[in-house]
Amino acid sequence: MDEERKLKMQIGFIQKMLDILRQILGLQTKIEKLQLAEMIKRIAKEEEVDPEILLAVIRCESDLNPRAINKNPDGSTDYGLCQFNNYWYWTQEKIISPEEALYNPEKAVRVMAQCFKKGRAKDWICYRTGRYIGFLNKPIV
Repeated sequence: MDEERKLKMQIGFIQKMLDILRQILGLQTKIEKLQLAEMIKRIAKEEEVDPEILLAVIRCESDLNPRAINKNPDGSTDYGLCQFNNYWYWTQEKIISPEEALYNPEKAVRVMAQCFKKGRAKDWICYRTGRYIGFLNKPIV
């Protein structure tokens, strides 16, 4: 095996190890965030809701982190990219499971977009308070 091929194999191995480490630590790259933003915009268009508003609300809620978990003062918990509340979305309506909220960002965004379409955007605190406005047209970092 020549030196160049050995070096490429070592670099590939190191990249795989870094990917695993990032997953374990929950770190995201700018590329991953950009890919999520594009997915959100695509689903919003398919569901006929404003892509910029949906993206801004999700950025405000989870900072584009599919594994985000937030404990609320009332004892409930919000999960995933779209911060689905365990009381309302799991116990009451059973619209999306905990696993789907955390590990299926595409389904989570689609469910959120459908809720927006039904006039339920105020289910999300960032929309209800208007905090999402600060995330409109803001570059993804």
